[in-house]
Amino acid sequence: MGLVPLNPFHSIKEAYGQTTTPDDSNSGGIASSAAEPERLSAGVYLLNIGKVDLQTGSYDLDFYFWLASASNSTVDFTKQKPTFDFMNSMNAKIEPSRIEPNYYEVRVKGTFLKNMDFRNYPFDTQEVTVEVEGFETVDKLVFVPDTVSSGYDSLVNVPGWNLGKTEQSVIVHQYPDQSYSRYIFSFDIQRAALSAFLKTIFPVIIITTIAMLAFWMSPTNFPPRIGLAASTLLAAVAAHLAAASQLPPIGYLTLMDKVMIVAYALFLNNLVSMVLQMRLVDHKKEEQAAKVNAKMRKLMPVIIGVILAVLVPFDLRVV
Repeated sequence: MGLVPLNPFHSIKEAYGQTTTPDDSNSGGIASSAAEPERLSAGVYLLNIGKVDLQTGSYDLDFYFWLASASNSTVDFTKQKPTFDFMNSMNAKIEPSRIEPNYYEVRVKGTFLKNMDFRNYPFDTQEVTVEVEGFETVDKLVFVPDTVSSGYDSLVNVPGWNLGKTEQSVIVHQYPDQSYSRYIFSFDIQRAALSAFLKTIFPVIIITTIAMLAFWMSPTNFPPRIGLAASTLLAAVAAHLAAASQLPPIGYLTLMDKVMIVAYALFLNNLVSMVLQMRLVDHKKEEQAAKVNAKMRKLMPVIIGVILAVLVPFDLRVV
């Protein structure tokens, strides 16, 4: 007969049918001596990565997960299956693939969740994790990462992302009443830098450069200068909104936001210059208008440098 989970959180999950132990009437906990906790080697071998949804911070994974005990252990997985839960999974589906007295392996498919950091977007690197927690307290069960066999298949591919390094760790997760051993398998996915640059920042650079060409037009040609500035400003805003629409609501500035702040400052400098020149031309002061145009044009690199010096080193949070 299986052991009853001591943790109320686990009891709630089990009541709602969210435990990740395969359906079996004989499923149970890990037999453990009172003196020392049972130590089980845990590992993950990733087979496939499906959709990565930045809006919800979710990703679809297909992988093998296994638990192994020492040869002299009293654990027999053929008689008593281990009980565990994928803590960051929404709908993990488990299929046993290999069960031996000291080895228990399952294939897992499901959607997993992780809080993602977008501060460096669109050149961000996201850490993707699989988190497994046993139903036995830490004084009865402790996971040990299998660093030899764990990893990902060479055929794994995520469009638009590059796979980075993998890491494994085991932590003790504390609940109000008990502590549980939690195994964490993590790997990095890095956005393809060239593709991200060409799709997000490069169009903004081109649009802003076109708008700044107004500084090399005659101060008396107001209609074409205003038309150029207005149309390019609208295009820049559209590009910004398109990039931001890929992310969830966040309370801090991304790298893309900082680039856009620089672009907006340049547009403001351009429009203020046009207004000043228009007033001077209306008062028949064309020479002064030309000087204002030259001064405001030289101000552009100063604006870029000051804003980048303020924004880039600091993480500005929007309250």
